[in-house]
Amino acid sequence: MSDDRSCTTRRSVLKTTGTASVLGSVALAGCSGNGGDGGDGGDGSDGSDGSDGGDGGSGNSLEITGVWSGGEQESFSNVMSFVEEDTGMSMEYFPRDTDSLLTGTLMDYESGVASADIVVMPSPARIISDAQNGHLAPVGDAWNADDFAVDPSRVTVDGEVYAAPFKMDLKPGFWYRKSFFNEHDLSEPESWDEFMTLLDEISGIEGVDAPIASGNGTGWPLSDLTEGFFMRQEDGASLQQGLIDGDASMTDDRVAAAFDEIKTLHDEGYFSQTRDFGVQYEYFWDNSLPLYFMGSFTPAQDAVEDPSDLGVFRLPGVDGISSSVNWFTVPKYSDNVDAARDALSSFVSAEGQQVWVEEGGFIASNTQVPDDAYEIEVMANLPDLAAEVTVVPDLDDALGNPFQQEFWSVLKGLWATPDTPTEDIVGPLDDAHEETLSN
Repeated sequence: MSDDRSCTTRRSVLKTTGTASVLGSVALAGCSGNGGDGGDGGDGSDGSDGSDGGDGGSGNSLEITGVWSGGEQESFSNVMSFVEEDTGMSMEYFPRDTDSLLTGTLMDYESGVASADIVVMPSPARIISDAQNGHLAPVGDAWNADDFAVDPSRVTVDGEVYAAPFKMDLKPGFWYRKSFFNEHDLSEPESWDEFMTLLDEISGIEGVDAPIASGNGTGWPLSDLTEGFFMRQEDGASLQQGLIDGDASMTDDRVAAAFDEIKTLHDEGYFSQTRDFGVQYEYFWDNSLPLYFMGSFTPAQDAVEDPSDLGVFRLPGVDGISSSVNWFTVPKYSDNVDAARDALSSFVSAEGQQVWVEEGGFIASNTQVPDDAYEIEVMANLPDLAAEVTVVPDLDDALGNPFQQEFWSVLKGLWATPDTPTEDIVGPLDDAHEETLSN
């Protein structure tokens, strides 16, 4: 990094990123200061969480569930090893797909059952709902908000903090292999016309199936890609924040314009067929799908053999990028609530997060992790990429259901039938959006 970046440190960018969900769109072009409201880190716990299990001491065995698999699971296992040594507890991790995490845990909670002692949840809207319904134990005493880029009010109900922030993800734009671009004399586009020219040039290269990988599963990460097109419209970052806050609607002409642009790329054959997002990384790495709009976890994927060969560029015209946080939660129904809280403190500590940071594909929510822990160049450069625009929350994660499920369903339908009229796309989304905001 150059020496003239004193105004754009990782800490200042992430502090601003973490508060964006609470304070609205935050421009990151200048110095952001300390950011955040500081908080007091208190959980307000008075023993009213229903916990009667575990004393937090050594000898406890904890089960953890989340969506990390493959290389990310290996990295998380290394963090678990650190926490086991730090706390004297033993731990076991059980991966789930996104749908199983969201629906399976809710079914368990409604039956008074803990899916695990610690559940990693990516949706603050879902955390708020679970807390309001009495499914979670407060964990505010597990972290001091002064040391984090994320504001605790995102997961606070009636003064109690119900989650602890761990892994942050930025959705910067299109990833590519630098060796592929160098071999074919390609360059990062700086305008929409240059972007379209790049897609046309890639289409003509032997061995390319399509320029852009269409990752799927539940409808994510097609949603991240779509949000990128929202944010390349006029005042796009404000549009996305407005959709979250209820100050904008899905009938906004800019939403329709974004879908029209996506349909244009479909018409040109620039999108691949949909496959599971993890499988698409294999096609991305062998250059048959050279561009992939994905998050900052990309360097940690199994198929990425050499993270130093990765480059990334924003979708031309965007004035924002989205971010999300993976939160640790503790179900009230666990037999080890106190021990789980103690484990959370170790997981989210600077030392715990640094374990994964050094392996790549991880942006720490704890701002005390040193800058030099980011050993992969592309990861170290992401704060610069974010500092040039406005960072806003992930749309569907912030809103939750029923919007999230409808958003994913509509996008799967669009990729299956790209000639769907735009009004038939926007209409169901507007209904789900209005219903979600009214809940």
